[in-house]
Amino acid sequence: MIGWARSRWRAVWQTGLPPRSPGALLFAVACVAVATAVRVGLGIISPDSAVFAPYYSATLVAALVGGVEAGAVATSLGGIAAYALFVPPEWNLESFRVEQAVSIVLYGTSSVVIIWAAQSYRGLLRRLQGEETARRLLNLELVHRIKNMLAGVQAIVGHSLRDQHELLETVSARLAALGATNDLLIRAEWRSAPLRDILVREFAPYGLSRFELHGHDIDCPHAIAILLALIIHELTTNAAKYGALSVPGGRVRIAWRVVADRLAVEWTETGGPPVTEPARAGFGSTLLRSGVRQFQGTIERRFEPTGLSCAFSLLLPREPEPMNHKLSDRLPRFHGEAPIKPKVP
Repeated sequence: MIGWARSRWRAVWQTGLPPRSPGALLFAVACVAVATAVRVGLGIISPDSAVFAPYYSATLVAALVGGVEAGAVATSLGGIAAYALFVPPEWNLESFRVEQAVSIVLYGTSSVVIIWAAQSYRGLLRRLQGEETARRLLNLELVHRIKNMLAGVQAIVGHSLRDQHELLETVSARLAALGATNDLLIRAEWRSAPLRDILVREFAPYGLSRFELHGHDIDCPHAIAILLALIIHELTTNAAKYGALSVPGGRVRIAWRVVADRLAVEWTETGGPPVTEPARAGFGSTLLRSGVRQFQGTIERRFEPTGLSCAFSLLLPREPEPMNHKLSDRLPRFHGEAPIKPKVP
């Protein structure tokens, strides 16, 4: 019951009540009743407490929730209650008439200012709510357009590479990795995406039991998230074709940590076939070097008998990047592809 009342009050406070509605007027009456109870309590503690003091708050809350009319009702009822219940007997003497008039004028003037300020706040809140609704609609439209664009790109790629099945599969998988990361970013309104969610989405097709994830979950800014999604996709695909994930007993350990605004990631493959450094840099290698360079990062790769070991770090941006930032500016330019191939014994 208490939880329901708290949630109901939160909803009323955030959205308000329709002006001139019975609910708004009743709410004004309730505010005056609470203020009167408070004034009675103050009178017990200090009989000389200000007569009209609690009713300023009643006017403010009533005007914020119910509008101008509710504020006016609270002001009127509060003035009547204060004058009828709490005005000291000596105020009726001739010597106190000026003080009485000044107090009433001050109460009325202050209440008008309070109602005006509350109404201005309500207007601002309505405009902000309208802008928020419009922004959400635009975001939904953006989601729809991005999904249609990716679907169109996949259709074009599928038609253009219909006779090159291996290349078609590679490009389609990269587009799918971008689409999955975009879904995470869309849910977070393009601010950030959880690193663990990026990893889990990429690792799921290979069985999560083959991966060891170590590190506290962090929210990656959208540019970092897209880059990490592509890097992890390339490393995972390489491991599935030529590394630890190409054999039943192979495993991948990925650990990360944030130190002094830098994200450090370690990718370690075990139980796979021996690997050797490729003769020329492919998309994955170019992506790693170009990506970490753009974020003032470093990279170290080791081709060990048990599999590839890769460690890289990135500088996390302090401020979110602008929404109109082009993805193409974050992707490296490359002219060929050479995956990490197993060493022939």
